[in-house]
Amino acid sequence: MSEQDKLVVDEKRRQLLKISAGTVAGVGVLAGAGSWIKNRVDGIEQDEFPVELSPDIRPMDQRNVLLTFAISQALAKKHPDRNLSFSADTGGPIAPGEKPFNFQDGMMRFATAHTRADNNRVGYTQLDYSLEAASWWSMDNLAPSQSGGVPNSGVFSWDQSDVVPHKYPFKDSVEKVCAIKTAAKTFGAVRVGICRRDKRWDYDPLYDVMKEETLTWEEDFPFEPKTVIVMLTEMDYEAMATAPMIPASATAAMGYTNNTIQAGAMAKFLRGIGYQAVGSGNDMGSSVAYAIAAGLGEGARNGTLIAPTLGPRVRISKVYTDLELDDAAYDKPRNFGIMEFCEHCKRCAESCPSQAISMDDKPSMGPTYPGSEDPEYAWQGQPGIRKFYSDSKKCFKFWAENGGDCGICISSCPWNKPDFWHHRLIDGSNAVTSGVVHTMMKQADILFGYGNVNDEKSVIKFWRSGFDGDFT
Repeated sequence: MSEQDKLVVDEKRRQLLKISAGTVAGVGVLAGAGSWIKNRVDGIEQDEFPVELSPDIRPMDQRNVLLTFAISQALAKKHPDRNLSFSADTGGPIAPGEKPFNFQDGMMRFATAHTRADNNRVGYTQLDYSLEAASWWSMDNLAPSQSGGVPNSGVFSWDQSDVVPHKYPFKDSVEKVCAIKTAAKTFGAVRVGICRRDKRWDYDPLYDVMKEETLTWEEDFPFEPKTVIVMLTEMDYEAMATAPMIPASATAAMGYTNNTIQAGAMAKFLRGIGYQAVGSGNDMGSSVAYAIAAGLGEGARNGTLIAPTLGPRVRISKVYTDLELDDAAYDKPRNFGIMEFCEHCKRCAESCPSQAISMDDKPSMGPTYPGSEDPEYAWQGQPGIRKFYSDSKKCFKFWAENGGDCGICISSCPWNKPDFWHHRLIDGSNAVTSGVVHTMMKQADILFGYGNVNDEKSVIKFWRSGFDGDFT
């Protein structure tokens, strides 16, 4: 390292110490910081869903989920306006600045991106795409197309013929919770929460895009769910740091594969102790809403779940079951101070290549993006929740152009950090400090080189991350 580089590193370290010390002093935790961090990271329990909900909020029709529509030829014929609204040359109600785009063509381009691998383009080579395909392979065999929201597939089958006739004799709800969470850990989940089934977060009606068939909970689903078990799986930090290049897509694919294994195994476990159960990934309902309800994190500006110490670098699975707990045994939603941080940060929105993420200062009860007042343009999403609304159509359009599922909003997020003590200290302080400190934390993140995107060096670093030898 040159003397100049050493001076830069030393100066950055001094600034980090000043920022950390100022943050600690500002919240009065200079002494006993370890226990204080734990309390803040654990969050504050809420009796209700932690954000305002409209009293007339309705479940989301799965036919209005963007990926469902993008896959479906039948829905494209039924709703031609949805493609026209993204097409400047047809005179449709296009959002300002948008170019012509057809969702079904975009899905085909996205799905076949590997055929255009370029070994001279860093992050988009045959090596990168082969890793992504291999990461999807197990999920594609275990529960085909569930990432696209297809229900009743493979290990996520609705078939309940293997439910054993006698229930295991749990002595109380505590023993049930212990068994479920121990099983989740055994299956590889990094976090697990248990909440009551809430029909507001279920897709209704459901839609099987492979059969082009509408399904209902009352007539088609095999039982009345009482409980939803939510599990998180972690995505690789070094791979996600390559976003929007293909190694980031590979770790997302591996997240789906691990989710499929975990939710499929949990459902099988529950059926083996006498309870009906169905595993779920992107199908059945809103995974983010259920994860919030189960106390695993908060919704973020970019529309993902942020889980303390993991950030948005997680994938979510869930299991619907008729197993029921006493009210006190269910996990409660928690406030971690994440939404307040998102109000002041905006780094994901500033980094988003498609400008799909809201730059609003405050969350709202419905979308505010350009064109959101036109129902032919704003047909996707679920209004009636106080949050930041992204324009997922723009996001998907970039996927099709990029040839991989981006991830910039995850890799750029200040909550997406390795598990070092000073990062946990900042996580804890973010929950109670002011907007000025939040902005300072974002600037510190940038200063120390976290959250860089479109960085070819990150791909080189990723492809060396599994090797512990000496390159010299």
